[in-house]
Amino acid sequence: MDWIYDFIPPPETRRPLTWQSFTTDLLPSFVLYFLTAYLVLTPETRSLRVTLLPVSLWSFFRTATHIDLVHGLKHREGLVYWNQGLLLAMTTAAGRCITWSYQQKPFRRLYRIPGEVRLKDSSTVDRLDRLWDAFDLASNLRGHGWSWSRGLQVPQETRPTHPRSAFLFTTLSNFIKYMLIADHIHWIIQWFGPTTLGAPLGGTIHDFSLPPIHNLFRSTLLSFLCGLLVCASIQTAYEFLTLVGVGIFNQHPLQWPPMFDSPWLATSLTEFWARRWHQIFRDIFISVGSKPLSMLIGRFGSVIGAFLISGILHDFGLWGMGRGAEFSTVGGYFLIQGLGIVLEHTWRHFTGARVSGTMGRVWTLCWVVIWGNLIVDAWCRKGLGASIFHQDRYRPSFLTLGPLPLPSA
Repeated sequence: MDWIYDFIPPPETRRPLTWQSFTTDLLPSFVLYFLTAYLVLTPETRSLRVTLLPVSLWSFFRTATHIDLVHGLKHREGLVYWNQGLLLAMTTAAGRCITWSYQQKPFRRLYRIPGEVRLKDSSTVDRLDRLWDAFDLASNLRGHGWSWSRGLQVPQETRPTHPRSAFLFTTLSNFIKYMLIADHIHWIIQWFGPTTLGAPLGGTIHDFSLPPIHNLFRSTLLSFLCGLLVCASIQTAYEFLTLVGVGIFNQHPLQWPPMFDSPWLATSLTEFWARRWHQIFRDIFISVGSKPLSMLIGRFGSVIGAFLISGILHDFGLWGMGRGAEFSTVGGYFLIQGLGIVLEHTWRHFTGARVSGTMGRVWTLCWVVIWGNLIVDAWCRKGLGASIFHQDRYRPSFLTLGPLPLPSA
């Protein structure tokens, strides 16, 4: 897959975000994305959507490869994950627009707030309602409340949703909690290698001076910690966005259901990836990867297709950091997760029993974390471990654990 990057401009040719680059490179992508979202809610617009699709894809490609969000900023090397986020956003927008463009029937919003059924058909929705629905569609990646997200597993809400002030207070508390957890896990990861894992140039999670078993234990521990960091970081960002949506835009608390469903309780890989892990990219994985490959090679293609698109998405994100991509490890990790699910289906086919229970939990943890060495090592070698989320003087872990230890002379 790495040959694809031969057709992409080198990352060092990207331009800083200025008013000119915003209007010529970034704004068109937002407009085309929202316009496609509006059209997929409007009857008899499929031909227009298909016609618009190449223009949209080109705009997303241009945005992803022409803009450097951290160009000229202080501590630039520690902020390149912003560009990773930009690539993830543009790739997600491309996947969603592909799905939307070939949709036969207009999407229908089932409800605005869970429990309040909306019976209006798409043809009877007035333009103002459709405009607000398009905003929700464009930002609602999981699709709760929409006709296209049937089968979505939404975690049960545990926060008080009434009164609104209680929900906001709990969400704010969660935001602070997850931010502190994420930063302290990040500190521990960097402590393993302040001049490698914690440095902008990056470094491997392996220490080949150790005996092989000790090295594997060390790298797997780092893989596990990085998984926790990813989970806590996503949760931190989601709690913040929830505060904005409910506190500023007056959305209902039930429009922001929990992001994760206790992934550490999963007793199978199928349960982990299909239910307990976040479902942000579920729709594009199914629509762009799972369904096309399932038509070619059946159930195996359905599973592998979803994880193939996941690998491509995350590999593009890594390229966005400006230090090259690595599909063999980043994409390979997700393909191996798909293989693990195929093995679970095979086990059930021959034994009649699902993977579950304590042994299922051990199996899931080992398969996710040990193979995680692949993607975590790639991330750390590209310098992602040195990402700066807080200035040192305001970093919570520096206040509790102190600065990272300097290497001995």
